[in-house]
Amino acid sequence: MTAVFFAFAIGLGLWAGATPTLMQQAGVGASALGLALTLHTGAYVGAMTTGGWLVRFIAPRRLILVTLPLHATAFACLFGAGTPWALTAALTAAGATAGLLDIAMNTEATAVERELARPVLTRMHAAGSAAFALGAIVGSLLASRAGPMWCALLIAAVVLPVMWAVARLGPRHPAPMPAHGNAGAARFGPTVLMLGAVLGLSIAAETTAAMWSSKFLAGQAVELAAYAGAGAAFFAGCQAVIRWFGDPLRRRFDDRRIIIGSLALAAGGFAVVAWSEDFGSSLLGFALVGLGTGCVVPCCFALVARSAPHRAAAALALASLLAGAVRLPTPLYLGMMATAYSDATAFAGISAALVGGLLLYGACTTRSADEHRGSPPRA
Repeated sequence: MTAVFFAFAIGLGLWAGATPTLMQQAGVGASALGLALTLHTGAYVGAMTTGGWLVRFIAPRRLILVTLPLHATAFACLFGAGTPWALTAALTAAGATAGLLDIAMNTEATAVERELARPVLTRMHAAGSAAFALGAIVGSLLASRAGPMWCALLIAAVVLPVMWAVARLGPRHPAPMPAHGNAGAARFGPTVLMLGAVLGLSIAAETTAAMWSSKFLAGQAVELAAYAGAGAAFFAGCQAVIRWFGDPLRRRFDDRRIIIGSLALAAGGFAVVAWSEDFGSSLLGFALVGLGTGCVVPCCFALVARSAPHRAAAALALASLLAGAVRLPTPLYLGMMATAYSDATAFAGISAALVGGLLLYGACTTRSADEHRGSPPRA
């Protein structure tokens, strides 16, 4: 499963690092890129929601095995895109395959964590962050010096052995669903709703750092354009580090406290980027964003799965759908703000949104804890 997370993220990292080269190759500007990423996000969210339903009938491992080659193929089309329409279509396809793969691998990963009765989910996510960091810097160098299609060959070299390993495992048969197992919001309660909003904010922040940093850095230091992927690499590398230590942190501290501290750190990171005037300061800001967002998604997924252990896939799909409502407009917002004002102004807006989410989540969890302490014991 750790290898699946790595294979999932390697293409995303290569794309993030190669973004400036692919924009030139396809002839797209900031607004067009924002629209393409919005469609990518919409396809991602829609596929995650559909995947939550599919996992009820198809074993997660089998869904992983089917989706991995489609995911690699979508990225091959993306790296070969020579027109705005081709780039937009390939990004949309990559979003759809990524969404299906995301829900399948996280459903399987939460099941593994539940069976082992100890935190392991964060380190699986660490493998994805490490792959993204590696892909971002390699993608930047490969695309600018050898050509984007070399990135597609690298994805195939990673995905093929992982597919072989998953095929050898065979499918896991999920636990039977209860007869009343409906994925309606009312049945899951406010916990899933709140966690879905937090997920949306965190993933929006991750998307911003991952997909917009190379464009920002290429414009900030033209002479270092070949290393523009360093922003995404620093972001994902620091995210991988904090996720590697995330499971011991989860054993030591409550998941909710980790989420609150993480959101504060991510907001500070975007504030640093917004005010920075040099390449080095921007890298520091993106590193802080990586440290801040690292544990939020795994902690949220674990809390959602624990809130509905027999319907984890449906609960995760619902939380992802709600997260999509938050993250969907983010690429469009970034494109519009970057065109009308500047990338720095757009990053300042993301920082403000994270602060707002932090205050709301802190207030809700404090109220929930107070009500729980004040409520009579259940029979």
